[in-house]
Amino acid sequence: MAGKRNYYDILGVKRDATDDEIKRAFRKLAAKYHPDAGGDEQKFKEISEAYTTLSNPDKRKEYDQLLMFGGIPGADFGGSGGRNRGAYTYTTNMGGDWSDIFDNIRSGDGAFNGFDFSTIFGGSAGQQRAARPSKGADLTMTIDVSAEEAFTGTTRKVNFTVPSTGERQTLVVKVPAGAVDGGKLRYRGRGELGTNGGPRGDLVVTTRVAEHPLFKRDGADVRVELPITVYEAALGASVKVPTPGGKEVLLKIPAGTQGGKTFRFRNMGAPDVKHKGSTGALYVTVKVVIPTHLTAKERDAFESLQKGDTREYRKDVERYGA
Repeated sequence: MAGKRNYYDILGVKRDATDDEIKRAFRKLAAKYHPDAGGDEQKFKEISEAYTTLSNPDKRKEYDQLLMFGGIPGADFGGSGGRNRGAYTYTTNMGGDWSDIFDNIRSGDGAFNGFDFSTIFGGSAGQQRAARPSKGADLTMTIDVSAEEAFTGTTRKVNFTVPSTGERQTLVVKVPAGAVDGGKLRYRGRGELGTNGGPRGDLVVTTRVAEHPLFKRDGADVRVELPITVYEAALGASVKVPTPGGKEVLLKIPAGTQGGKTFRFRNMGAPDVKHKGSTGALYVTVKVVIPTHLTAKERDAFESLQKGDTREYRKDVERYGA
């Protein structure tokens, strides 16, 4: 399969294909590539991923929107490091790894939006269903966390429902210090019930972290822009800078500092959730603020300084002029 083809190309249907046309196309390809029929397992995974997305109205709508803006989510199937994935990784959330999915298929449990593979391979799979345990599906939810809570860590008491039983359950979610936007917390055995004695699925909680008005996150590293005066830039200064941990560090600005220069403070950023006990760096970028209004005295002082300044600031530019 070509790396840049979208899901419609993979199934061989048009963008405006009906649900029935998509199902018929998948049925034809599944019969050809299904591993139990001696087919290519990798190609079967690829067409199954395409069908899982296009057969779900919500996922298909989202996918079409991504295509509209020039993305090809799902391309380079088989690894998240593909050339064409870009910053956005589209996942189908089929619940479980492929070995689980193929077990479900062979036991007659439709792993792809209820598609009945027994219509392709006969009824023997359905007859074996009661004998084969199957893991329950994962449940997902999202919680909102403030920027400050993400720096220090927090807890959230959440309620969720197990779809198969309607049972309401309560869980205290522990958001770790250094939590990032889009981070996932997995609680094993808190998802949908398994079948035929199979284990329960997991509950996957995604953290949605609000923007901080001052600090900008880059994983565990934190960036902040510090305004300084033209006098501080020219003469040098010592300025206190707040840190995400609530402390302050003293930034020594050398005389002659240019706007845009960045200073680094080790271990003053956010806790690193990927490396326990580690902390990212704090990067401080200075921004020289020029006064927009001058008093008569200030203007006289600047004009006097300008007249006495004989430096050639633009010599590297002017030598290319006429």
